[in-house]
Amino acid sequence: MSALPPDDPAAHVLRLAFGQSVAATPAPVAPGESEHGLAFALDAPGVPPHVLLRRYPPAQQAQALRAFRVLRALGALRFPVPAVYYLGWSQHDDHTLLLAERVAGWRVAGQPHAFFARVGADFARTLARLHALPWDSLPDLPVTPLRYAFGELARLVRRLETWELQEILDWLIRRVDTVTELPRTITHGEYTLERAVAQPPRIVAIEGWEHAVLADPRFDVGFASAMLGAYGVTLSDQFQEAYQAVASVVPDLVFWEVFSALRLLARVGRSLSTLRAEQRERFLARAFPYWQGLLALVQTRTRVGLL
Repeated sequence: MSALPPDDPAAHVLRLAFGQSVAATPAPVAPGESEHGLAFALDAPGVPPHVLLRRYPPAQQAQALRAFRVLRALGALRFPVPAVYYLGWSQHDDHTLLLAERVAGWRVAGQPHAFFARVGADFARTLARLHALPWDSLPDLPVTPLRYAFGELARLVRRLETWELQEILDWLIRRVDTVTELPRTITHGEYTLERAVAQPPRIVAIEGWEHAVLADPRFDVGFASAMLGAYGVTLSDQFQEAYQAVASVVPDLVFWEVFSALRLLARVGRSLSTLRAEQRERFLARAFPYWQGLLALVQTRTRVGLL
């Protein structure tokens, strides 16, 4: 690819971020990332070798601000996140621009079992480290209480009118009043293998902080475990074992895992309900193994007949 012209808007961002003109060449990004931003290889003294310029439309401005705050706060505590260099607004299309380090390393690349085999233990330990960070004061982020999230999920499940989801919800309803929330900390919101960058066997960066909130850390633990469980219960078990080896036993873990699995299943159901008939077949072909994996995980944990 050819070098970035000096009058390109991205070149202006680089000058603002680093206080100098920077030779930049567009670089390839992971599948799906091109929808959200552009990567560049840089060549100038005192700048990182690679950066990612993320573009957020006006409706996602709050997510950009949230990611910026969290990256700055976590970076100050030496938690493995990309360094962030610039937050601003495009004069051309009202998008919010966030310039961050493009961390070098391995990504899951559609191979969750192979990736987890290499870095799974540290993936779990990194989450435990996040939840144990010593905060003098937490960043200004939204707060998500369990009862609020549970109520929102229950309303969505009832609208979808899918019997498997209703069975899972009924199981959770019988137990939610017995769950006592833990002290809130920063939670990633979508802690999955897709957010991890590794130099095996170590995790070197966790990306994608747009949905971070202050909440019970078990939001993250249950979500990560459920996402892994969609690929097989063994991955979920290994993740839980590694996390609890660092963070100690997690109370009510099955509840949080099943709650998270229902959130993920409801997302699939909501997406399906918005598609036209001709789109549903393609969507179902991609989502069916994932759907079945989550149901199998919940059935294993709860003994509720779903398959």
